[in-house]
Amino acid sequence: MEKDSLRLIPDKRTALTCMSVLALGITTSLSAQSDVANSDFDDDEVFDLSPFTVDASEDSGYRATNTISGTRLNAAIKDIPMPIEVITDEFIKDTGSTDLRQSLAYSAGMIMSSQNDAGKGNSFGTVGGVHNPEGATSNKTQTSYKVRGFITDATLRDGYRRQFATDAANIGRVEVIRGPAALLYGIGNFGGIVNYLPKTPPAEKTQHVTLSVGNNKHYRAVYETGDTLDNDLKFGYYVTAVHEQNGSYTELAENSRQFISPIFTFRPTDKTEVTIDMEYGMENKNAVGFQSVRARGDLSSENVANQQDRLERAGFLQFPDKEIRTMRWSGPDTFLDTESYNIRLQATHSFTDNLNVLLGYNTSKVEFDVRDVSGGVTNNVGPLNLRNTITVIPASVENGDAEFIFGEVTDAIFQGSWAERKEIIDRSQIRAEVNYNVDLFQNSELFGLKNSFLLGRSEESSENSVFARGTIQNEYFYWDPTDSSYMRFGFNGDGTAAPAMEDVSDKHDLSWNQGTYLVYQGSWLKDRLTAVAGMRRDRNDFRGMIEDFREDTVTRNDAGAKEKDTSQAGITFKLTERISVYALKAEGIMPNFEGNRDVYGNAMDAVTAESEEAGVKFDMLDGKLSGTISAYRIKQTGTPIFYWWAPSPAKGRFDPDADIVYNVADFNPTVEADWRNGSFTVAEPQWDAAVSSGAAYQIDDTWYLNASSPEGIAYMDTVFNASKTTNPGWPGWLYAQDDNTNNATLDFASAEAGGYDAYVSGDQESSGWEAQFNYAPTDNMQFVLNYAQTKRSVVNAGVFPQYEWGAGGVDKWAVWYFPDGGWGLSGYSLEDQFLNADDTSTWQGRGYGAGEKQDDTPLHSLSGWGNYRVDDGALAGFSFGLGFQYESEREYFSGITDGSGQLVTDTNGERVVLETDTRLNIDAMAKYDFKLGERNAHVQLNVYNVMNDQHAYGYIYAKPTEYRLQFGMDL
Repeated sequence: MEKDSLRLIPDKRTALTCMSVLALGITTSLSAQSDVANSDFDDDEVFDLSPFTVDASEDSGYRATNTISGTRLNAAIKDIPMPIEVITDEFIKDTGSTDLRQSLAYSAGMIMSSQNDAGKGNSFGTVGGVHNPEGATSNKTQTSYKVRGFITDATLRDGYRRQFATDAANIGRVEVIRGPAALLYGIGNFGGIVNYLPKTPPAEKTQHVTLSVGNNKHYRAVYETGDTLDNDLKFGYYVTAVHEQNGSYTELAENSRQFISPIFTFRPTDKTEVTIDMEYGMENKNAVGFQSVRARGDLSSENVANQQDRLERAGFLQFPDKEIRTMRWSGPDTFLDTESYNIRLQATHSFTDNLNVLLGYNTSKVEFDVRDVSGGVTNNVGPLNLRNTITVIPASVENGDAEFIFGEVTDAIFQGSWAERKEIIDRSQIRAEVNYNVDLFQNSELFGLKNSFLLGRSEESSENSVFARGTIQNEYFYWDPTDSSYMRFGFNGDGTAAPAMEDVSDKHDLSWNQGTYLVYQGSWLKDRLTAVAGMRRDRNDFRGMIEDFREDTVTRNDAGAKEKDTSQAGITFKLTERISVYALKAEGIMPNFEGNRDVYGNAMDAVTAESEEAGVKFDMLDGKLSGTISAYRIKQTGTPIFYWWAPSPAKGRFDPDADIVYNVADFNPTVEADWRNGSFTVAEPQWDAAVSSGAAYQIDDTWYLNASSPEGIAYMDTVFNASKTTNPGWPGWLYAQDDNTNNATLDFASAEAGGYDAYVSGDQESSGWEAQFNYAPTDNMQFVLNYAQTKRSVVNAGVFPQYEWGAGGVDKWAVWYFPDGGWGLSGYSLEDQFLNADDTSTWQGRGYGAGEKQDDTPLHSLSGWGNYRVDDGALAGFSFGLGFQYESEREYFSGITDGSGQLVTDTNGERVVLETDTRLNIDAMAKYDFKLGERNAHVQLNVYNVMNDQHAYGYIYAKPTEYRLQFGMDL
C-alpha cells in the first residue's frame, strides 16, 4: 500500500519543465533588461564583496588564496589555523570530472570506494546487499567517502547541508576542511567536511556548450549561460543544464541523468545582496543489482538469508561462460531511480562597514525508487530441477581453505527474494549569522588588534520515509546456480511464476538539530599572529516509527533531546612573511539519530571526537610554491559496537530464582554428526545419567535440560570442558529459546532477546600526517601533489556491562561463556577473556582489535596532477595533463565481521586479515584551445586508467581504461 506521504514530489517531467521554464524565462527577461539599463547607472560604481562570500580574484589555475569554509567568512588560507584544500574550477575541468566524487579523486587521504565497513546490518540495505563488494561508500546518495579514516557524508553546498549527489558542471570550487568541524558545521564530521560552492553570475555575459562522447556508451551535453546586468538591481544569473548517458564495463548496467541549476542574485540596495539558488536532477540507473553472489558450502537454507556476517567472508560464485569481473547475474530488472531538488534563499546585508548579517533558508528533497534482489546459494530446498552441484571458492584464493569454508556443494540452489523501496528524504535548514568587526589600537604597529566575531544559529530537520515491499514472507524464487542466464523479476529459473509481492513496512524518522555558535578571529603583532576560537551548543532530537505489516506491529522510538557543547581553538604564527606555523584543537559530534540503545536499555549518547593538529603553511617563490604540511591525531569516543552475544541486563527476561533450563535439541548425543567436534561422545555417560534422572527430558519431541540439577550441571560442564580442550570446534547450537526455556542468554544483546539490538561503547583513533603542494614554476606549467599517511586503530573494543546472573553458580553456560572460536570466549580460556568470570564487566575483548586497524584506509596514499600549456610554435594552444593516484595495501577484510563483530579465524585459531595489493592508477589529458570564427573553442581528451589495470583489489575490480572526448565552444 503506497502512502500519500510518498507522493509529495511532483511528476518528474512536470517538475523539470517548470524549473526549466522558470530559469530560461527569468534569463530571457533579465537579458532584455540589459538593453534598457538605467542611464544613470555609474559604470565606475564598485560594490564591496560581502564577508560571507569567498574572494576568488587572486586564484590562479589550480591555486586558491582564500576560503569561506574555515570560519564562514572570507579569509586567507594561509592565515587560518587548519588544513584547507581548495579544488578549483580549472582543476575540475582539466581532470574531466563530472560529479563531486570525481572532483575529489586527487585528494590524498580521501577514499571514494571502501569495503566491508557498511555497519551492522547495513550491507543488506545497500543496493546489491551483502553481495555488493563495496561498503559504506556505496550509499545511494553518492556523497559518502572516507576522510582520515572516518566515513562521512557531511557534504555542504555553500555551507548548507546537501547530502545528495550533484553535477560538477555547476561546481565553482570545492573546499575540503580536514578534521572535526563541529564548531561551524555541527553534526556528522570527524575526518573532515566537503563544502562545494556553486558557480555564481559572472561579471560579463557568457554562454557555452560542451558535448562529449566516450567508451561505455558515454554521451554528455552541458549548456551554461550567465551574466550580471548593469541595471539598478544588478541582476545576475547563471544557469547550467546537463544531460548525460552512460553504460558500464559490467553487463547491462546503464544510467541517464538530467540536471539543471539556475542561480540568481540581485541587490535591492547597495548594501544588500539576495541569492536564489536552485538545483534539480533526475537519474535513472538500470541493472544495479549484484554481479555475483557470495557463496559458502556450509550455510543451510535457514541461515543463508540472515547471516550477513558469515557471507561477507565468502568468495563469489563463478560460471565457466562468464567473466567474474563483468557478469551481472541479477539481470536487467533491478533499478535505482533518483529525483532531487534543492532551493536556497539567502540575503546578506551590511549595516555598516563592520556589521554584517546573513539570513538563509535551504530546503531539499530526494526520492529514491529502488528494486533489488537478495538471497544466496543454499542446498536441499526448492524445485529438484533447479538444484545442481557447484564448487565454492574462498574469498581469497591465495589464502586457501584454512580461512574460508569452501568445496563441493550438492543439491545447491539459489534461493532469493525481491524487494522494492520508495524512500523520501526531506531536509530543511535555517541559518542566521551576524558578523561584527572592530579594530583596537589602530595607531600602534605592535599592539594593533583586529577582531572579528561571528554569532550564528542553525536549525535543520530531516524527515526520512521508507515504504518497503517484498516477496511474500517465507516464500522464495529459485535459480539453478550453474545457470548463468539473467534473473528476471517475477520468475523462477525454469520460467514458472515466482511468489507475489506484499507490503512489508512503512518507516518514518524525524531528526533535527539546533546549533548556536560564537566564533572569534583576531590578529595582532602586525598580523603575524592570528587566532580562531569558538564554542557551540547543539540540541539534537530523534523520533521514529515503523509499521511492520507482516507482524502487524507499530514500534516507536523516541530517543529524547540531548544537548552537547563543543569547542575549537587554533592559532597561526608567521615565522616569516612566507612561512607560518599553526596549532589546532577541535571537536566533532554525531548524535544518536538511529535511536540505538545500550545494554542498559538507554538511548546511547552522541559519538564525539577530539583532534589535535599542528602544521606549517608556506607561500614561497612569489606565490609559485604554496602548500601545507600537518600532523594530527583524532580520537573518536562512544562508537556503537554490536556483539550479539554480549549480556544486556536491561532485557530482564531471565528468572534467576527458577531452574535454569536449556533447549538442547541441537546439543545432545542424539544428533551427533560427523562435522561436530566429538564433545557429545565424551559426555555421553553424563547425558545418560541426566536422562535417567529426568534432568534431560522431551516436550513435543524437543529435548530440554534442567541445568540446575546435579546431572544437568555435570553434562553441561563436560561438553563445555571438552570443547575447550580435547575437542575444540563446534559442538552444536545451545541457545534456541522458547516458552520452556529459562537461562541467562534470554538477556543477550541481539534483537532476538527483547526486540532490540543493544550496543556497547568503544573508542577509535586516527593519526598521521599530510602534505599538500601547489607548484607553478612558469605561467604555463603547474603541479598539484598530495600525500597522506593515515594510521587507523581501535583504542577500546567496548566494555561489557556487569550482569549479576552470570557464572558464580547461577548460569555459567550463558552465551558469552560459550567456548567458540568466533564469539563467546572467542577461542580464549575463561580466565583470559574475563578477569573475574563472576563479573562480566571484566571482559577483556581479546581478539577484538585493540591496537588494530579494522579499517580499509591505506597507510600511505599519494596523488599528483601536472599540466603543461604550449604557448608558442606549431603546438601553440595545446595543453597536456598527467596524473596518478597511489595507495599502499588496504585491509579489506579485518577478521571481525561487519554483521555482528564475531571473529573469523583460521584452523590455528589466528585472526584472518586480508590486504589488497598496492595500487597505482595513471590518468592523462590532452586539450587544444582554438578559435572557431570569433568564438573560443576547445577539444579535450581524458583517458582514465591509462595502464588498463583490471586486477581485483580486495573484492573490487579496477575499472578498465575509459576515455572521454569533448568539444566545447562559446556561443
